[in-house]
Amino acid sequence: MKRILTVICFLTIASLGSSAWAHMLWIFADDYNPDKGDTVQIEINWGHHFPKDPLNKEGILKRVYALDPSGQVVTLKQISMSNYELTVKEKGAYAIFAEINGGVYSKTTDGYKRQNKKGLDNVLTCVSYDMRAKTVICAGGKERGVGQSGDDLLEIVPLKNPASLKEGELLPVRVLFKEAPLSREYLHATYVGFSEQNETYAFSAMTNKDGETKIKLVKEGTWLVKVPYKLPYPDPTECDRYYYCATLTFKTN
Repeated sequence: MKRILTVICFLTIASLGSSAWAHMLWIFADDYNPDKGDTVQIEINWGHHFPKDPLNKEGILKRVYALDPSGQVVTLKQISMSNYELTVKEKGAYAIFAEINGGVYSKTTDGYKRQNKKGLDNVLTCVSYDMRAKTVICAGGKERGVGQSGDDLLEIVPLKNPASLKEGELLPVRVLFKEAPLSREYLHATYVGFSEQNETYAFSAMTNKDGETKIKLVKEGTWLVKVPYKLPYPDPTECDRYYYCATLTFKTN
């Protein structure tokens, strides 16, 4: 029986308007099994309408970059605000990363403000946020470098090539926070076509003491894995909590 978990991601970006939205960042590639010499199209998505919500506002993205199978930084060619190209120069795993410009917002009785509590009246809550996204492709069917990590604060690392797995198999992953294993935290996963309802997931699991768990691939296709993580802010007179959110996208055969 499928396990369905609905998770509401309480992140509101005041610059997007007065309405409260649950946002996340994710990446799609048009080919997760390219050959050497191929060009892969990369799309950055930002919003809450998985699977497609292309970035359409300037100033949100902080950086987009890739690591080749040897762990070297690869420059992506920017095509538009939300689209990039990766030229595959060797066989192995390429990891593509995206990060937004983080910040702070406060919810008050008068609406949302892009600042901490200082100088504000009637603050209901304050959040400092950081959001990252990652996708992994394996060129030439090779897994070299598939388990490498970048420098993201919060990151989901696949420990096998997802494209080599079939429906019903398990994908082992490791969750890192500040480059250390994040234990006893939930991750949530879904695939394209599972549900049209926002923040509805097909599978959830908790990481072990080593920050690792396994995702059962109940359906082949394009998947998104999400880890939301909250920490108390050190000075509650300034803000209430940190909110981190990381996603990993991949495609199975």
